[in-house]
Amino acid sequence: MTRLDLNRPVRELKTSRRCLTGRVSLWLRGTASFESSLERDWLIALDFDPSIQLIREQPFSIHYEFEGKTRRYTPDVLTESMSPHGQIMTTVYEVKPLEELRSEWKRYKPRFRAAVRHCRSRGWRFKIVTEREIRTPFVYNAKFLRRYRGIKAQPLIAQQLLYTLKALGETTPQALLAAAYLPMENQMAAIPELWRLVCARQIMVLLYEPLTMKSPIWQPES
Repeated sequence: MTRLDLNRPVRELKTSRRCLTGRVSLWLRGTASFESSLERDWLIALDFDPSIQLIREQPFSIHYEFEGKTRRYTPDVLTESMSPHGQIMTTVYEVKPLEELRSEWKRYKPRFRAAVRHCRSRGWRFKIVTEREIRTPFVYNAKFLRRYRGIKAQPLIAQQLLYTLKALGETTPQALLAAAYLPMENQMAAIPELWRLVCARQIMVLLYEPLTMKSPIWQPES
């Protein structure tokens, strides 16, 4: 399997008045550029996935033939993730709105076929993702929780929450806070640490379902 050794995108970010552009901070390393809200949300989802170990935007370019001309194609994102068996898996993603993908499929198909060949020759995977894969509860949960991932830990509150969760077994955020602290102001003060523990996977939730104060939570298996 070929490892990625590029540290910078091969194509500079283009600014546009017609689409959302910018950079999103990554927990893994630095920032990554995006050229649409879909790309931004997909980067957030990838960055929140604990199996992902590396993210590179616009990682390489390839050339392909279309309508008698040689053209250049640069995929959106490349990731490296760790499999349950300890193997590194490389996946290349192209992010496109579903409507655009359908209307422009004739033009896009040659570049995607070339990308598939390029990736297969290196033992990588190539995937096209649309709003169907991106606009999901996981992404909305990741966008909500990531604000708590870097906050300063509060060890005493964490200890109280984890001890109470162990005593209760599977419960909900609302019930855990009520059992851990009687005064409402103490419950409110413990909320950031609760979500930080969720980010750290010390408290487990169903991230692929909408997250609320009544969602099931539990401790991970030791």
